[in-house]
Amino acid sequence: MSKAQSIIEQFYQEELSRLADEAAFSPLDISISSADMAMISTIAKRFNKDKALLAREALSQALLDMFSALEPVERKMLAKDADELGLSIAAEIAEEQGLEKLEVSGNNWIMQDKNCIKAERKLEKEKAKQQSLAASQVLAGEPAEQPTEPEEMMSDSQEPIESAMDSTDDESETQDSSEVENTVESEVESEDMDNSPSIFA
Repeated sequence: MSKAQSIIEQFYQEELSRLADEAAFSPLDISISSADMAMISTIAKRFNKDKALLAREALSQALLDMFSALEPVERKMLAKDADELGLSIAAEIAEEQGLEKLEVSGNNWIMQDKNCIKAERKLEKEKAKQQSLAASQVLAGEPAEQPTEPEEMMSDSQEPIESAMDSTDDESETQDSSEVENTVESEVESEDMDNSPSIFA
């Protein structure tokens, strides 16, 4: 088989796979807004995609986001109901097409619920880790308490004492100087009296 023939064979295999996938999908007749349709058409044209396929992928992703936003208890119940309904729909499609069995296409919602639980637990662990790290940083960054106010009060209270001591020293020095001057004057006067001639000599 030449290379060109192998390419044609690959096209046939892709067509069979696409038909098998299409058989597993249920038709849905919906009406959407003109703005949404315009965006689907624009994106499909930009990336050379089929509009129906693009809309189907967008709807599937939107359903995943909606499913993950459900409360955990309700999400688990709806996942079970959706998977059971999916098996029923696949059985109906297989019966219509004369097939013995048909695999359910798309998401397994019970598995998606487990994935959501894992993601939520991981998020909780990361959040707790960040809170613990932030708390440790706060504790490590706290400065030691310094008794600044008592020291300032002591320094303020010492100033009047030092001023009083200085004034006392000044008064003592003044008093001592006065006493020395008085003593000197007394000695000078007594000497003058001794040296002065007596009228009775």
